[in-house]
Amino acid sequence: VSQGKTADVLNRFSGGILFEKQISRQRLSAGFNWTYNRYERFHEINNNLLSANGNWHWLLGNRLEGNIGANYRESLLPFIFQPGTKAIRSERSEFINAAWRFHPSWSLNGEYTRYDLGVNSDFNVNADTTQPTPTNTNRFKFLSRSENRFELGLDYLTARQNKVGILFRDTVGEFTNPTVAQDNLVRINSFNQAEVMAKTVWNVTEKSQLELMGGWVNRSNSTGFSGRDFDGFNGRLIYHWQPTEKLGLTLNGWRLTSVMQQLTGSFSLNTGGSIVPSWNITPKIRLEGDFSYEDRQFDRFSIQNQSNLALGRNNTFRNATVRLVYTPQPGLLLSTSIYHSDLHATADNPNSRPGSFNANGVTANLQYIYGKR
Repeated sequence: VSQGKTADVLNRFSGGILFEKQISRQRLSAGFNWTYNRYERFHEINNNLLSANGNWHWLLGNRLEGNIGANYRESLLPFIFQPGTKAIRSERSEFINAAWRFHPSWSLNGEYTRYDLGVNSDFNVNADTTQPTPTNTNRFKFLSRSENRFELGLDYLTARQNKVGILFRDTVGEFTNPTVAQDNLVRINSFNQAEVMAKTVWNVTEKSQLELMGGWVNRSNSTGFSGRDFDGFNGRLIYHWQPTEKLGLTLNGWRLTSVMQQLTGSFSLNTGGSIVPSWNITPKIRLEGDFSYEDRQFDRFSIQNQSNLALGRNNTFRNATVRLVYTPQPGLLLSTSIYHSDLHATADNPNSRPGSFNANGVTANLQYIYGKR
């Protein structure tokens, strides 16, 4: 890495099982997937990805329905904290939600989600060997946390199947291993985020649809540093347009507070947009694109609270991907894509660009699903 040799070839093999079953009006689904990732140059960070999920879509009478389920995912930690360090994160969530159609035009819905994140980094990459070297400390244990999310919403459905509503959401985050700073003081990075959102799904024409969610977000933390709090507007706008049977276009725009890679209590204010075109060249060949731009501001990121994280104060992220998909028969999929992504980070020191990168790549994928859904 010190010599600038950062290109590599990744070989990925994935296999799994999907299950769906209809019992009367109840619908059960589950899935398990295992993926082996092998790098030809940086083979010391080879890893296995595991994921599993289960869901019960239940119905009671003609007006009450919902879901009960759980998800688990185990994967490699992104290299935003310590490039070249092999660390595995495990994410687990359980949820229950319900929607009550108490009137033909009105629906009341609610949801509870429990989210847990754990990080295991008891091994580091040793440049003198081809295998990870065990260590006695879990250097990223301070990222482990749990969240409890509560949602309550009210929706109105018009005669043209348009929907407008309001959503209340509260998220309570608690870190199980608080950060100990250089001054030996414990930094408790727990937080509480309350949101009030208006939402709408509007069929503008027979070929276009508009989705909008926006409202007020209040985020406070338990450190006592008001500079890390946020009180302001968040919103997302999505426009779908299908001018012909073969052509499609999706436009996105957003202004959101978001945590970094679902890893920490610190957050950035992200403003950006994306264009996602698609073209069904033939019934079996599809061309897709994804072009996005995002500005990430870490103005409220305090180095006093999480000194382990070295990130730029303002980041600009750009991505461009073109993908060709071929489905010669049901269940068989071949695809190839090319992409470019870059991140430009600036810090208080104009000569420092922590975390900046420029990446280009090509992928090829072969997938086969046996059975019918």
